[in-house]
Amino acid sequence: MTGATADRRAPLAGIPSHDEAGRRLLRGIDLKRDWLYASTRAIEVDKAVRRDPRLTAAWDVWSRCVAEQGFRRYSDPVAAYTDTDWKRGSDGNTRHAQRERATAIADVICKRRHRTAEIWHTVRAQKQAVDITRHRDRYTAGLQALRMYRTTIAGVLRTPA
Repeated sequence: MTGATADRRAPLAGIPSHDEAGRRLLRGIDLKRDWLYASTRAIEVDKAVRRDPRLTAAWDVWSRCVAEQGFRRYSDPVAAYTDTDWKRGSDGNTRHAQRERATAIADVICKRRHRTAEIWHTVRAQKQAVDITRHRDRYTAGLQALRMYRTTIAGVLRTPA
């Protein structure tokens, strides 16, 4: 490696490396226990939401409605969204074929007609509230970690490099 190349790769004086900056921002925060707690609980809450009889009944009504309009009977709106027939690319987009658009229109019509999204969000909010009540101390620790992180960022922004 030439001297010029080495100079370009050397960290700038006084500016921390990416890893060093990350360690500084997360100092005093237990990533697994506190920082990621709400994210890991969200997975469990979503499982409980999907099993809720109010939601499974709402999805059944929605599914029948979509099928009555001449489209595939999906188990739930997520299954419709992730249907491999839509040939979703790595960027998340599809070709938006006419059948896909027509299915999406039926999806929205049925969700509105049968209040599917409202029921889904109500069930999720109730499950989240129960989970927060049951695990209040852990959520509080996560909130404190977030506040500590924001305080650290504010301090870094106030300190000139």
